[in-house]
Amino acid sequence: MTMDHVFPTYARFPFEPVTATGVTITDDQGKDYLDFTSGIGVCNLGYQNAEIQAAVTDQLGKIWHISNLYENHLQEAVAELLVGKEDKLVFFANSGTEANEAALKLARKATGKTKVLSFNHSFHGRTYGSMSMTGNAHIQEGFAPLVPDISFADYNDPASLDAITPDLAAVILEVIQGEGGVIVGDPDWLRDVQAKCQATDTLFIIDEVQTGIGRTGFKFAYEASA
Repeated sequence: MTMDHVFPTYARFPFEPVTATGVTITDDQGKDYLDFTSGIGVCNLGYQNAEIQAAVTDQLGKIWHISNLYENHLQEAVAELLVGKEDKLVFFANSGTEANEAALKLARKATGKTKVLSFNHSFHGRTYGSMSMTGNAHIQEGFAPLVPDISFADYNDPASLDAITPDLAAVILEVIQGEGGVIVGDPDWLRDVQAKCQATDTLFIIDEVQTGIGRTGFKFAYEASA
């Protein structure tokens, strides 16, 4: 088939998945594939999960969408599962990009400061704020000028701690860099980043879009270094 009416944002594989179960997808030619992508990003629950299908079917028979103008007990229940008894609040977003965009905005609003430190070879999204925090020139190419006051240091490098200064609103990083080549953060270095952020009154943003919700054996990957 050809896709002549859809903007060519992505280079797509030349087949269309039409059915799927568990971790196996079947294309329009009847060929099976083992899905190692986990759906990518925020999708990691597999295909035709019976419990999820039952819950969705039940909800469709009641109401399938309400806006944030109203209270929502399901949102509250999921938020409680995520944070438990910790002193945290949940912001629900549609994508990892949107989550990181919100984190940038909240950091600037909460601190009154504008500067943000990110790391080379990171990936935080493709909207202007999240892309500006992405340490990959290829992804940023052609979109200048980017959001100002965002700088980059080397990941896992103790010398990068010197870049964490009191004039920063936030430091953002991935516990495991994904697009950068699956680079695992050194636990001691991650703890040192946290300590330096605390010492300089800098917010610490951890991007868990590709590592959270159990993918590393922990609910969030940062818990392995806590």
